[in-house]
Amino acid sequence: MVRDLCMFAGFNEDSRIVWFKITYSKGPGSLSAITDFLEKENAYIKFGHIDNITQHIGEYSVFTELKKDVDIEELARKIEGLEAVSMVEHGISEFGMIYSVDFPLNVIGVRGVMARALTIVDIIKILNQSVPHAEGLLTLSGLRGGGHAAKYFKSIMPINDSNFASMLAELYRAVGWGILEIDCNPETCEGKIIVKDSFIADVYGGSDQPVCAFMSGYFAGYLTEYFGKNISVREVSCKATGKNVCEHIISLAPTSPDQQNQLRGEIK
Repeated sequence: MVRDLCMFAGFNEDSRIVWFKITYSKGPGSLSAITDFLEKENAYIKFGHIDNITQHIGEYSVFTELKKDVDIEELARKIEGLEAVSMVEHGISEFGMIYSVDFPLNVIGVRGVMARALTIVDIIKILNQSVPHAEGLLTLSGLRGGGHAAKYFKSIMPINDSNFASMLAELYRAVGWGILEIDCNPETCEGKIIVKDSFIADVYGGSDQPVCAFMSGYFAGYLTEYFGKNISVREVSCKATGKNVCEHIISLAPTSPDQQNQLRGEIK
C-alpha cells in the first residue's frame, strides 16, 4: 500500500528529510546500485525523480528520511564514491517539504499537477500579448496563490518571524519555481527578494520589461496573509531583460490606493 505523503512530511523529531541530487553515468544496474546503497545506509527514500540530461548521463533527485545522528557530509561522500556517480549535491529540507507520492498529487493542501515550465510561460506570453492589463491580472492571480499558501502553512504548523521567509524559500525550491534569498524586516515589512533560476524568466526569453509579475503577486499574497497588512511587491530587475537574477522589492502598500495600480507596482 502506498502511503500518502503530504507536502510536509518531516514531523518525526528523531529524523530529518535530506535531499540528494546525484549525477550518474547511465548503464545497466547503475541506478539500482544507488538505491540499494541508500537502503543499506538506512536512508528511507520518501520521493525521487529522474532527469535524463543526455543519453549517457542522468540526475537522480531523491528525498530521504535519515536519523538525526547520521553524518550527512560523510554519507554524501560515500554516495559520490560509487562507481557510476560523478557528483552529489545535498541539503536538509528544514520543514520536511516533499511531494505526495499518491494520486492525485497533493501540493500544499490541494491537488497539484506537474507541467512543463514552457507550457506555463506560453500562457503568460499569450496573456501579455493579447489581454489588456495582463500584468495586473497575473499579479492578482499570484496574490491569491501566495495568500492560499500562507493560510495553509499557518493551519498545519507554527509560522513566525523566524521562519516565514525560509518556509517560502523552501516551497519555491520544492516545486521548482526558483531559489530565493529573502531579506525582509518583520517590523517595517520592507525588504527584497532575489530569485535565482526563476522558471518564468529562464524560459521566457529576451524581454524589454520584467516578466515575473505572477511571482511578485505570489510574494505579496504570502506576506500580506502572514503580516496581516497589505504588502506591495514589485519586480525591479529581471533575468529576462539580461540581468543575472530577478529582484523584487517589498514594501507596505499605501492605505487607499487604486488596487490595480498597486498590484502592477506603479505606486512607488
